[in-house]
Amino acid sequence: MDLKKLLKPESIAVVGVSDRGFGRCAANGALESSISDNVYFVHTRRSELNRKKCYPSITAIPDCVDCVVLCTPAKTIAGLLREAGEKGIQAAVIYASGFAEEGTEEGKALEAEIKAIADQYDMAVLGPNCMGIINNRQRVNMWGGNVSLSQNSFSGIGIVAQSGFVCSEILSTGYFSISYAVSSGNGNICTLEDFLDFMVEDEEVSVVALYLEGVRNPANFLYSIKKAAKKHKPVVVMKTGRTEKGAAAAASHTGSMAGSSKTFASIFRKYGVIETTTFEEFVCMTQALCVLKGNYPGKGGYGMISLSGGESTQSADLAIESGVALADLTEETQKAVKNFIPAFASVKNPLDATTALFGDEERTIGLLKAFNDDPGVCAITVGANVKYKMNPTMKTLCDAMAKAVKEGVVTKPIFAIPSLENYRHQETREILEEAGVPLMSSMETAFRCLRKIKEFGEYQSAERMLTACIPVQTGCSATALSEYDSKNELKRYGVPVPVQAIVRSEKELEKVLLNMRFPVVLKINSDEILHKTEAGGVKLNIQSITEAAAAYEEILSNVKKKVPNAATDGILVQEMADPGVEMIIGITNDRQFGPMLLVGLGGIYVEIFQDISLYPAPVNKKEAGQMLRELKAYKLLTGYRGTAPCDLDALEDMIVKISQYAAEHKDHLKEMDLNPVFVYPKGQGVCAVDALIVQYNHS
Repeated sequence: MDLKKLLKPESIAVVGVSDRGFGRCAANGALESSISDNVYFVHTRRSELNRKKCYPSITAIPDCVDCVVLCTPAKTIAGLLREAGEKGIQAAVIYASGFAEEGTEEGKALEAEIKAIADQYDMAVLGPNCMGIINNRQRVNMWGGNVSLSQNSFSGIGIVAQSGFVCSEILSTGYFSISYAVSSGNGNICTLEDFLDFMVEDEEVSVVALYLEGVRNPANFLYSIKKAAKKHKPVVVMKTGRTEKGAAAAASHTGSMAGSSKTFASIFRKYGVIETTTFEEFVCMTQALCVLKGNYPGKGGYGMISLSGGESTQSADLAIESGVALADLTEETQKAVKNFIPAFASVKNPLDATTALFGDEERTIGLLKAFNDDPGVCAITVGANVKYKMNPTMKTLCDAMAKAVKEGVVTKPIFAIPSLENYRHQETREILEEAGVPLMSSMETAFRCLRKIKEFGEYQSAERMLTACIPVQTGCSATALSEYDSKNELKRYGVPVPVQAIVRSEKELEKVLLNMRFPVVLKINSDEILHKTEAGGVKLNIQSITEAAAAYEEILSNVKKKVPNAATDGILVQEMADPGVEMIIGITNDRQFGPMLLVGLGGIYVEIFQDISLYPAPVNKKEAGQMLRELKAYKLLTGYRGTAPCDLDALEDMIVKISQYAAEHKDHLKEMDLNPVFVYPKGQGVCAVDALIVQYNHS
């Protein structure tokens, strides 16, 4: 199928044109399009609409068009789509609902029928249950609502949304620089992943904006965001379904699997996708990235200029709370700044430049230059409260920013930040955007965006293992390996474990202990007893063969009483590992995206503090280090209040090896738990004291 016929048609037929509803909107949009001379209306009973001839059927159209827009009820769609296919039409937009999204057998059957027709004729079909397409590049409107083509002189954003409402709201703002907007609807024929890939590949899209409830084809999704990562093309996502209620709503809306929000967040981090959590942040982030045109903040912190004390104080608070780094101004910068602010004003960052800057373009440019020339400043923010109409003071400020950029006085990014979400006065906004200066949203939203924009600028795909590990088959019954077998399995991958053995008699126990270092630990060996301590199946700190023999008998007696039906296979004997900082390394196999690696503070603390980092397997050493640095407990590993720094190098190696094991066993591994992993002082290594591997039972 050819998505260009759908997204960039040179001729269209609108079937079911009308004076109301989808038929009216689609007809008006088609006539507004640059290809209006190649638009054909179809209606079985009308001869004309808006002074344009109506044909009685698709077959009656004299030419073969690129795309047909169907504005008719669900039960008519299959017949019309087949007629279009017979005509040789290669693309279609279907607005109607009443298909698989309703969850009825009738709706599912109707959708299966139109999918089969689309496959038969190799048609690219958008919908059903969608709002359509806006193409501002070639000026084609196939939208089913009251939305016109953008009058904005800028473009670059490609929106794909599993919600017609989200697209419509963005299209109605008037300040979003859109190349394409696609409401993907049910997404069972042309999928969200298909449109995402088109946007990543299309040179007329500089930023991809994705409203995401769930994915149907994880492999294609990862393939496309990997391409975006390698191109360093921004993909901004607003992922809904983050909560249990939200996931349920997403499923009922599009029928997509919402997926674990933590899994999606970890995938976004790995592939450099920028995740936003609110509608306002989604819009602000996407537009800012489009305006920046690749001029992202580099190393260092932000330099912030305000025109009032209250604004600068609030900027300082929001910067700290949002994780936005502030630059420490050099002495040279401080001296330069003093030339442009009143004597009573103090030089600091954020800077209160006072109202003395009002209406003074020369001073403003000088101040911007002073900040730009500081090697520790990665970008500059300017408090700019653009209102709904032209304001002389604000126009001078915006003119100064634009002039500083255009004349090359400032080369680092500048962000204009209003205190509140305000009207974006078109003329003022265009002055800024033409110079590559984004006009941001409210301060709180803007500061969240500033942190993420800097992180994206620093992202390097070459530092990540962008290897997809989508399982071919999972989800059947599973069996846990015994602790002994689990640790032996990991030992083959170079994971350090204590010296261990299985004994099935006291004589074997005595023989084994002759080659072990005391103290030792005895544990019941069973793949049916996962919580050995609760079954009385563990004895610690055993100092002699005599103590070991007594412990052996006691464990067998306890287990027989507490879990009499559990199958056992002797006793596990292992050298007791020296204590260290306790960590957990785990794997859970996500049903869509495969093995997800978990690292956190181990022992009992993982459940109490929930201090974990989650990331898709496999990982390299750099990624392993990043996971550790994300933990609040990271200080415990680097030496805290006199404790020795831990062997981070060995811990990172172990994380990499576990991730490799998970990737290689993606079709068989259900989950894995190494807890605790003892981390010793630098140079002394690590040890997986306990381990559990659960495997799928594939026939």
